[in-house]
Amino acid sequence: MQRLCELQTVRAGIVNNRAEWKNRLGSGLGDSTATTLAAATIEHFTSQLEAIDRAIGETTDQDAELRGRRDLLLSVIGVGETLAASLLAEMPEPGLLRRSGEMVAYAGLNPSHHRSGSSIDRPTRISKIGNATLRASLYMPALSAMRFNPAVAALVTRLKSAGRLKPKQIVVAAMRKLLVLCFGVLKTGKPFDPAIAMPA
Repeated sequence: MQRLCELQTVRAGIVNNRAEWKNRLGSGLGDSTATTLAAATIEHFTSQLEAIDRAIGETTDQDAELRGRRDLLLSVIGVGETLAASLLAEMPEPGLLRRSGEMVAYAGLNPSHHRSGSSIDRPTRISKIGNATLRASLYMPALSAMRFNPAVAALVTRLKSAGRLKPKQIVVAAMRKLLVLCFGVLKTGKPFDPAIAMPA
């Protein structure tokens, strides 16, 4: 587990560095040498990312408990290898949290209500008091789950029909739902079942 967490920390640094160099290259470097070196730097970070992902996969494969938990997470539609590894490293042990709401709060995806003075009518936002890495890792998978995971898609349809939330808020709701589904499979030890996850 320690090795997995360390590898995930290194991976986050590589991802951030590659994104920074992509932004520099995309901003329009004028000098051809600078452009070539920037592209080579991006290629270097990409190869390092591939290497770290292999190491993360091997680390998980070598531990029966981690491997079992990863497979449970992968059963959730929308969860891939990258998110599964991030969840394993960032989520508390399933036994430490009793309810899904505690997991949502841990990730900082719980609503932050404004109730005082003139702010009473301000739109509800997430608290962001929690694990920022976990929140960031859920964003892209949630977009996929909104299309392909029936439980998440049903939630999105219901929220859109209500017409009260903005598109970004609906994405956050999808992130929250995906995290709850992941917490559920780890807590129960049973693979994702759309029939159970769908509202009655």
